Amino acid sequence: MNYVNTSGWYNSLRREFESSGLSIEKVSRRSEYWRKSNLDIISDFAQDTSQIDLSNLKGTSLHEPDLIIHGNMLESVSERNYQVLNIADVIADEKSFAKAYFGRLEKKSQSIVPRPLARDNTLNPKVGYVFSLSDSFNKPLVIHNKTDTSVSGSFQRNLIVIKEDVEATIIETGNNLSVFNEVTEIYLEKNAKLNYLDLTGENNVFPKIAHKFCDMAENSSFNHFGLRLNTKATRSEIELHLNGKGISTSIANVCILNKKHHYSDENVLINHNAPECKSRQVFKSIVENDSTSIVRGKIYVASEAQKTDGYQSSRSLLLSENSKFLCKPELEIYADDVICSHGSTSGSLDRESLFYLLSRGVHKNKAKEMLAVAFISEALEEIEDESIKSALSNYLDVWISSFFHE
Repeated sequence: MNYVNTSGWYNSLRREFESSGLSIEKVSRRSEYWRKSNLDIISDFAQDTSQIDLSNLKGTSLHEPDLIIHGNMLESVSERNYQVLNIADVIADEKSFAKAYFGRLEKKSQSIVPRPLARDNTLNPKVGYVFSLSDSFNKPLVIHNKTDTSVSGSFQRNLIVIKEDVEATIIETGNNLSVFNEVTEIYLEKNAKLNYLDLTGENNVFPKIAHKFCDMAENSSFNHFGLRLNTKATRSEIELHLNGKGISTSIANVCILNKKHHYSDENVLINHNAPECKSRQVFKSIVENDSTSIVRGKIYVASEAQKTDGYQSSRSLLLSENSKFLCKPELEIYADDVICSHGSTSGSLDRESLFYLLSRGVHKNKAKEMLAVAFISEALEEIEDESIKSALSNYLDVWISSFFHE
């Protein structure tokens, strides 16, 4: 079967994915990958809203979006030295450069961990961006997702190719007033570097499911920072393939939830397939009021990936008896010359530190705020750009202050 207004290469890919047998109906807690998850993430539901406002991040270039994706429409709103293509045009173009990339990495990842929601997205890409960066950017590329109740959902399919020796920063933000299912394939060529920030706030009142698959060549670098602030239901899946020497990557996440039944689910798989590579995973969660934070982080080291350096840390502050932090750190190692570690801790605010601040005349709520800010600082330190780090730190100082004074 051929599909209307699509190319032969995409038709072939789609038939291949359709025959895979994966479907959304197969999402079940019987799968280890979904065992602790909230399956409401794949259902429609709505609540009230407010979102990370980029205009509050003063002193940086974050407040000017370069690309706005509204429902099923894509609009480039700034003039930069790159070309943005709509996924609908790309899959209709028989000669598109994207046919050498599109779906290849997701197919590989599906063979490791079945991801039915990503597969359904590839079969129904209603909107999305495709770009290949051959020049470095001095300023971040800001992508703003804007969905509303006029559309039943946004199924976004993206492709990013960062050419050799190119460095770029992408900041993704927005609001979800309908179901949002995103798949992004990222290809980093030799010596390429991508810093990616995924900022998800309270405006995400419908489920947000985000998949990122990244293929990394020799000496490339991928740094990803995720922020979840009272998100109603968010699931993130990141899978990296380190396929050349000298690769470095950092995955950091800050999750703060204090509204009833709110939920964040972070899943990371880093495949070390080549020697002399480094990876870091740092997760910090502050959870209260019957909310749940889930972290699954895995480091896989192939037999040929000698001298791997892998680090994973998952820590949480549980501020009420009914809050939950569920963590599953994993190491799967087939090489013998490696340095790999993982750990997970949960607890309340340190009583001795709290007592010390109170004894110095600090108000109780202010003392809690200070300890919470200090707690998440390790994750923020993973952000390399000092202006972005400072802007987010200032924003979180204000946000956490309101968190403890509600």
